[in-house]
Amino acid sequence: MDTIGSTRRPDTGLNARELSILALIASGYENAEIASILGCSQHTVKNTLYDLMGRLQLRNRVHAAAYAVREGLV
Repeated sequence: MDTIGSTRRPDTGLNARELSILALIASGYENAEIASILGCSQHTVKNTLYDLMGRLQLRNRVHAAAYAVREGLV
């Protein structure tokens, strides 16, 4: 069963929601603002970010933003 944002991009292994969250973090948005922009809950943003940071071995939001820029995702 597909859910919104579940299709993974083969070149990154990240889905649309994860890419959107990374881009918004790199732009300086907080979780509440990201949730409002994406039309989801803050809990969803927090959980997605937590999962993403674990999989990519990112230490914090700054590291996540740097990763996004370095990988050309934003």
